[in-house]
Amino acid sequence: MQPEHNVYELNFSKIKTYLECPILYKYKYIEGKREGLVPASSLGVSIHRTLEEYHRNSNDPSELLSYYDDCWLGAGYSSAGEQMEWYLKGKKMLETYAQAEYERKTIVDSTEREFIFQEGPWTLRGKIDRTDKWPDGSWEVIDYKTGTDVDLSIPVTESLQLGIYAIGARRAWNMKTGRASYYFTAFNTKQSAPFEAFDEEKILATYIDIGKKIEVGDFEPNHKHCALCPFNNRCEHAKIEGE
Repeated sequence: MQPEHNVYELNFSKIKTYLECPILYKYKYIEGKREGLVPASSLGVSIHRTLEEYHRNSNDPSELLSYYDDCWLGAGYSSAGEQMEWYLKGKKMLETYAQAEYERKTIVDSTEREFIFQEGPWTLRGKIDRTDKWPDGSWEVIDYKTGTDVDLSIPVTESLQLGIYAIGARRAWNMKTGRASYYFTAFNTKQSAPFEAFDEEKILATYIDIGKKIEVGDFEPNHKHCALCPFNNRCEHAKIEGE
């Protein structure tokens, strides 16, 4: 039995997956196939869980690492040694995060808050890691990035993820003034842009264009990502150089 699939409901994960490879989208969202955890994704889950629980339950940065131990996910590692190696990477990130917490000027308003709004027949939704309020009354929506394979030189205004978050905050939550930010935990740095700096018309057009391709079943394979695809050993379309 295949999972129910709502073509007209779009979120960033669906858009990202389709852009990587339409066949990957088909596997994940239509056929319901699941990709296994690897160390980087498993650590990402652990850190996201930790920060969610910490910000929901505590105002004391000294307690952050105890939440890390409680939220640690041991899946996705090939050995106890590999798990410890990645645990220590995460611990280092969170120690730095905790130090920055002592200087934070905002109030954390919510964690893992979901937005939803309509654009014609399309339903746009997303879940934002953290929403803060500044002393001047403005808002900040924050997405944590735990990986190290990122290009910090790319302007955040080019991000389809932060773009839809900025639009969602304004459309669904009526946040008039604010900014959308990536918090790169591995580099202890944050990159932000005001809501109005994102091209709402262009971002929505991109989402809906991809939505229309999904609607008509346009699932042509994109071979550029085959080598790193979690389904490359079971995909009939996979083409990997050197094989």
